[in-house]
Amino acid sequence: MEPIKFLKYILSRMGIMIVLTLFSAFAGIVLIPALVTLFPSSTSAFKSFLTNSNVDSFIGFAVMLIFFLRLFYDDGKRHAAYENWSWVNITIVYLLMLLVYFIPAIFRDSFSQEGKGDIFYKVLYYPCIWLNDGMNMNYLVSVVVGMGSLLIASYCIYLTAYKVYVHKHPVILRSVKSFSASETDNNG
Repeated sequence: MEPIKFLKYILSRMGIMIVLTLFSAFAGIVLIPALVTLFPSSTSAFKSFLTNSNVDSFIGFAVMLIFFLRLFYDDGKRHAAYENWSWVNITIVYLLMLLVYFIPAIFRDSFSQEGKGDIFYKVLYYPCIWLNDGMNMNYLVSVVVGMGSLLIASYCIYLTAYKVYVHKHPVILRSVKSFSASETDNNG
């Protein structure tokens, strides 16, 4: 992948991650409670279950997971089709996404004493609240486990999409193998 395209890819995936986080918070905080009001009153137990903050947060997590899986499935197919794949580049993208998501969580305690940034942290880390409150995890651990599990699932679906596409189109695999063989011959 060319350096400029790789930088655009990194920045776009980080931007999508932030937008998906905001959308998942919106879905869990606004959409789900609004939809619950449409249910009949006989389902009050189900309504109270869906409006529980841990369930809302898990729904936000699931929304984010669905979008991530779809996005990275398409990326895997596209990178296979255009022979634009490097496991190092993709791993760097995932690690940078995890770092960008995790680093603000480190400074949460310094802002919470002053009462500043509460809304920022409640929205940014909304998909991880169910791990923090429901599973009684440490805040930082819940952030790493939450986003880490999303990214690991995305990485697995990316690799699966890549391998399936290459298997369906073996010409790509031959050109990737011949390209890597010519690189080792030139370097060796």
